Amino acid sequence: MWKCTNCHHLELSTDKPRQCPVCGAEADKLVPHEIPGIKGTKTSRNLRTGFIAESQAHLRNLAFAMKAEQEGHAQVARLFRAIAEAEAVHAFNHLRLLGAVSGTQENLENAFEKENLASTTYPQFIREANEEGNTSVSTVFSYSRDVEKGHAKLYKKALAHMMAEEDVDYYVCQVCGYVADGVLPDECPICGAPHEKFRKVV
Repeated sequence: MWKCTNCHHLELSTDKPRQCPVCGAEADKLVPHEIPGIKGTKTSRNLRTGFIAESQAHLRNLAFAMKAEQEGHAQVARLFRAIAEAEAVHAFNHLRLLGAVSGTQENLENAFEKENLASTTYPQFIREANEEGNTSVSTVFSYSRDVEKGHAKLYKKALAHMMAEEDVDYYVCQVCGYVADGVLPDECPICGAPHEKFRKVV
């Protein structure tokens, strides 16, 4: 993190900027800034709570924007997308202040662990949805479980080939979230959606 000695802006990036993004001061006015240890503090808990709330608000507003667009309210959709982007800025700031964004290799390892953990929670969700007669919800949870396993494999593959920096195209199924790497499948292997339902990640 970097602090501008001119305007006191706190820049959360790990790389030193060429100038202050707020006042335009040259790089020599930016000094390293350390946040006191916050692990296990109320501040840490509040940052985590804030990150969750801002992440949810970001996605909720994107969903609202899609609905507004479908109903022909382009201006309202644009507003929802603008606020969604603002919420994403807040969420990223909270995450960086928590020290949860490291180097690429560590981020891949962390993401791999989180995906494995996520795939173990879905069996209970599926069982409980079925017990309560919510088969549609159970199906969505099943998609998520199966897709999470694929995400873990993709992270592991990326870790193994990180130095090679292969140029790989990724396609995401807009029905279940399955990620295809390299080749666009004719249909989704998880939910059976046709290839037209995939979106290429740019």
